[in-house]
Amino acid sequence: MQSSIKNISSPKKAFIPVNVIIQFSPLFFLCWIAFFFGCQTEIKEVDNLNSVQSEVPLSITGLQQRTFQSKLTFEKSLVGANKYKADLWSYDSDSLKIYALVNTPTIPKPTKGFPILIFGHGFHPEPKKYGVSTQTGEDWRPGDYYRGIPEAYAEKGYVAITPDYRGHNISDGYEYTKTSYLASTYYAIDVLHLIAALSDLKDINLEEIYYIGHSMGGDVGLKMLLATNKIKAASLWAPVAATTYEQALYYGKFYDKNGEQTDTKKMTAYLSKMDAVIKNLGFEYNIDSGDPIHFIKDLKTPLIIHHAREETSVPYMWSESLAAKLYKYQKPFEFYAYDGKNHLFQGENRKKAVERDIAFFNKQK
Repeated sequence: MQSSIKNISSPKKAFIPVNVIIQFSPLFFLCWIAFFFGCQTEIKEVDNLNSVQSEVPLSITGLQQRTFQSKLTFEKSLVGANKYKADLWSYDSDSLKIYALVNTPTIPKPTKGFPILIFGHGFHPEPKKYGVSTQTGEDWRPGDYYRGIPEAYAEKGYVAITPDYRGHNISDGYEYTKTSYLASTYYAIDVLHLIAALSDLKDINLEEIYYIGHSMGGDVGLKMLLATNKIKAASLWAPVAATTYEQALYYGKFYDKNGEQTDTKKMTAYLSKMDAVIKNLGFEYNIDSGDPIHFIKDLKTPLIIHHAREETSVPYMWSESLAAKLYKYQKPFEFYAYDGKNHLFQGENRKKAVERDIAFFNKQK
């Protein structure tokens, strides 16, 4: 199959108001994520994924065996607030230029430096519009939807870092956003490169690095956590914590207008885009080898999980299943269930989640 994009592994280096509530409602989210992963769009965007990846397998074991190196470069100052300043930094990830928002507290630096909080955002239906204000059309990371999340932790004394991921906003690598369920693995690689570059920041405590992942950012986080021991503790908000097959079934059925019955033929269709991506990798890849849910026994990072019982963008039962596996393998965790339908917490639920995260992180010191 011919593609309009050649050699994705060696790109050139360059790189809520009412309308937002509507844009990111559960129905909208599911429609878009199903379209992104769906079976009815022939994959034409990705071809010849074989240079970097042939040396760096995309399995969990491959990530664990890899060494990550990068360097953070200051780009410019952004508009901050009384309790934190905001800056834009960049770093390299697989020869791609990735940008990251850095919110630094304005309070005096602790003796050992500020703790670090990396925020992994969720799926965006239009990656190039990630971090862009829907009201003004201007760049305003982390965007309207996530406004107030990294800032809440900066106000609590954390240096909060929010990477774009490759292909988002002006970060290089848009091709990778078209790689179906493998996209979160590439984003995990971006986070791992970011962690390797943190020493370039001033006034930080590298012994206290924490992670928060929302939705797809939960999947990104689990993959990342299995490949590094540098994260002291992590929080997952409504995480995608299921096998690729379970994700394909859930989102495939939602998108399928005739999804009342599922059989082998339907599942083959739901996975067709993923299968096409795998065929174009240039090396053998087993889906199960890249699903972090199969490797929970190897996880060494304490987890706190938050999920609203009635939300549908990411099934609540996926967090229950993750908590059960954490218990089975005797991993330290806390799991909080919330009333409501919000995929991203609002109001009192958000306040509780932040407070519980801070308390959980403090327990790990």
